[in-house]
Amino acid sequence: MEVPELSPEQVRRLASLVAIGRRSGDTVTGLSAVRRAGALAYVFADASLAAGTLAEMGRLASRGAQVWRVACLADMTREFGREDLLVIGVRRGSLADGVARRLAATEPH
Repeated sequence: MEVPELSPEQVRRLASLVAIGRRSGDTVTGLSAVRRAGALAYVFADASLAAGTLAEMGRLASRGAQVWRVACLADMTREFGREDLLVIGVRRGSLADGVARRLAATEPH
C-alpha cells in the first residue's frame, strides 16, 4: 500500500490538535503503543521509518485507520514536547473528527 505524505501546511494545522489529544489521551505515542491501540482513526509516521515498519503501519488501514507519512514528525509533536517519536496515532472520536476537518480544509479543491 502506498502511504500518502502530509504537506507542511497540513502538519502545521494538525500540530495543535495532536497536542490536545496527547493531554486528553486521544493521541497515542510511539510504535509499540500504536501497534497495541485499537480503534485508531489516523496514524502519522515519520518518513525516516524503516520501509518494513512503514508498510506495517500502512496495513493498519485494513482496521480503518488513515495512514499518513510525515517528512518530519517532530514538526507535529514538538508542541507537546516530544521530538523523538516516529509514530503517533489518533483514536476515533471527536479529536479524529477535528483532524478530518483540518485535513479537508487543506486539500486542493
